[in-house]
Amino acid sequence: MARPEEERYTDLLRHLAAPSRIDPDGLVASLREVDHLFSMGHLTQAQVDAARRAYAATIEREPRQGPPKSPETRADEA
Repeated sequence: MARPEEERYTDLLRHLAAPSRIDPDGLVASLREVDHLFSMGHLTQAQVDAARRAYAATIEREPRQGPPKSPETRADEA
């Protein structure tokens, strides 16, 4: 039996806000799943915005969760 979209969203939001391990690709996949649910009409814009804020807060708190940095950016930080 498939899980309801609201339950899937709740799990995705929890993952975006507090991932249990360093997994940048997994976080991006979760955010894409939220966007997909929104595009299918299962989520509201407010829910998508909350997921994006949770993702941004996670990246700010734990930069290793973010996308890889370019060599230029890494050089600026050194």
